[in-house]
Amino acid sequence: MSQTIGELLRRAVCDLKCGGTAEPQAAAQVLLADLLDLPRLSLFLETQRVLSTPQCDAYAARIRRRLQGEPVQYIIGTQEFWSLSFAVNTSVLIPRPETELLVEHGVAHARQWCSRHAAVHVLDVGTGSGNIAISLAHAVPQSRVWGVDISWDALQVARSNAQYHAMADRIRWIQGDLSVPIRETMPQVALCTANLPYVTAAEWEQLPRDIKAYEPALALCGGEDGLDPIRRFVILAPEVLASGGMVILEVGWQQAKTVMEVLWQRDAFVDVGVERDLAGIERVVWARKR
Repeated sequence: MSQTIGELLRRAVCDLKCGGTAEPQAAAQVLLADLLDLPRLSLFLETQRVLSTPQCDAYAARIRRRLQGEPVQYIIGTQEFWSLSFAVNTSVLIPRPETELLVEHGVAHARQWCSRHAAVHVLDVGTGSGNIAISLAHAVPQSRVWGVDISWDALQVARSNAQYHAMADRIRWIQGDLSVPIRETMPQVALCTANLPYVTAAEWEQLPRDIKAYEPALALCGGEDGLDPIRRFVILAPEVLASGGMVILEVGWQQAKTVMEVLWQRDAFVDVGVERDLAGIERVVWARKR
């Protein structure tokens, strides 16, 4: 049955609220605006617009998926990050706003490096959708980037995103565990970024169903204390870093101090620091190679 935009939104918000869905109003608006290929603001300017029965049915199907816990980003297939749009599906973690802090520091270091060198080589480990690697390549035109992920399916998403943003010729995607597959095949890099799994075993049990049921556990679970992949990475990182190169890691809300200690224990690093995100959480840890 045909309905107006206003009627559809009111019903959807009510259903989502009753279903205990987080941010029901935003979800209802995003799902409809994307379906109609309209800016969200246009929904409020066209509340009396009557939609066809197929459009109403398609929207109802989207609302049912959200009620089952599927994240909005997977339903519409995209997520904005660093002012760029990235395709996402259940093979990759949904990019989070706090990860932009990692990119911000990476861009600053890469640009500083470029002031003294003709080009900058960048390695992104655990690249997922490619959001970090592509954002760095986009912001620093002199960069040559490698993205590594253990998941072949994730790399297909990253490749697609690179093509969409016209970065395919500047980024090479490699399947493998951490930096192991590229240590013998690429130049030492000026910057190595990593947003590795860091959710602890206890935290995993408490995560919302939207995350546990849909986002890849491989990209989230970091072992008992959440630091298994990060500890392994810190051992390998000096082998791929050039002298003066920097490693930048995203960490969990109580992990920064421990990760800094792990880095200090490696004689290869001289400077170790931490940066808080907008919520005041120590989110990004960095270290510079001697």
